[in-house]
Amino acid sequence: MTSKQTHFIDLPALPANDPAAFVQLDEDGSTITRSVLPGGVRVISQQVPATRSVAIGLWLPVGSRDETDGHYGSTHFLEHLLFKGTKTRTALQIASAFDQVGGQTNAATSKDYTNYHARVLAEDLPMAIEILIDQVTSSILDADQMKLERGVILEELAAAEDDPTDILFERYSAIAYAGSPLARPVGGTKDTVNAVTREAIWEHYQRTYQSPNLIVSVAGAVEHEQLVKLVGEALAKGGWDTTSLVAPNPPRPVGAIPDLVAARDHFTKTVEQAQIAVGTRSLALADERKPTMMVLASILGSGMSSRLFQEIREKRGLAYTTFAFDHSYTEAGSFGMYAGTKAENLGSVETLMLQEWEKLATEGPTQEEIDRIVGQSRGALALGMEDNYARMYRLGRSEVSLGHLERLSDQLERISQVTVDGVKDLAAELYARPRLVATVSSQPIAD
Repeated sequence: MTSKQTHFIDLPALPANDPAAFVQLDEDGSTITRSVLPGGVRVISQQVPATRSVAIGLWLPVGSRDETDGHYGSTHFLEHLLFKGTKTRTALQIASAFDQVGGQTNAATSKDYTNYHARVLAEDLPMAIEILIDQVTSSILDADQMKLERGVILEELAAAEDDPTDILFERYSAIAYAGSPLARPVGGTKDTVNAVTREAIWEHYQRTYQSPNLIVSVAGAVEHEQLVKLVGEALAKGGWDTTSLVAPNPPRPVGAIPDLVAARDHFTKTVEQAQIAVGTRSLALADERKPTMMVLASILGSGMSSRLFQEIREKRGLAYTTFAFDHSYTEAGSFGMYAGTKAENLGSVETLMLQEWEKLATEGPTQEEIDRIVGQSRGALALGMEDNYARMYRLGRSEVSLGHLERLSDQLERISQVTVDGVKDLAAELYARPRLVATVSSQPIAD
């Protein structure tokens, strides 16, 4: 095992016969083990004592950003179709298998990965692994099921279009990553979903769902050797390569992204409450200043003691909900401040948001704020990791997006090292960047 940086443990993209592909470490009484199988599938597990359940995730580094012309919306469509039957199972059999053991299964598509996940008792791990891998390797993408599912997805998109907050964040993302595939909506649009063909989705499925892309992450009552055996057997049943000594595909490289341009976007829609997001482009996923970014966003807008909550809600009564957010991808992230308010208050709320951001950039946070938010962040991270699903997600995301794993103790330590000057400097850096403003209200806004 080698270390890329002081805090990080490499998860190298090496074939199964290279000893460096195997990683094992102890963490707070649990054991994290990582293997690469012949064929290039990665299996990473965290064995947690005194737990009865397991959380399972199958990850593909494929999201809406990876779609090509004629395939827009394919990734999300494919995620739906993988629950609609395989060569050996109907959709009802897939659902019933988890229901009859009290388990749960679902999936999620993002801009840069797709995740199929489940939670079951430890004794039901063999069933869950077999069915999830059957879905990934052997789905048939039935034409009749596709017709039905197209309607389901259009209903899903229609629900999002009725939600002004969903509209706001979709449009904010579009201006934050303008000119990049990251600007595209994850689920596609009505036009792309109506236009995409079964042949296009099948081509997308065959091109991207391959052994060197697949990652299996499991946390809870799991024995790593048994897990590796189960995964290998299920892959062989699905007809995937389980013998070639090929290397897995590494996380996507940091690509170019167009320079950020200041933008103001408004969407007119009949709503009771107007929506606003103000911010700029922020740090990439692997930036070492991510703990500082997290503390910065929390000082502005996390909890009832945050600056936005106090200034916008408590002192002026302009909003019921206000918070700050930060989303990250390989190349860049997007930071913003959100509020829902009356249309006539949009200007006042925007001014207050910018004032608080500027004060943080020029005066910095107080030491009391740093102490409070650092404690809040450390507690939230550590408590969150008491859940097997969170552990599984951490392992899978480390493999699919970063290529390294950070010990929880090191993550907590890095949060503890965030300083007043670090937050002030980062706030100033972000404040100097081109500004993004997105709004949704019933009335048009003059330029």
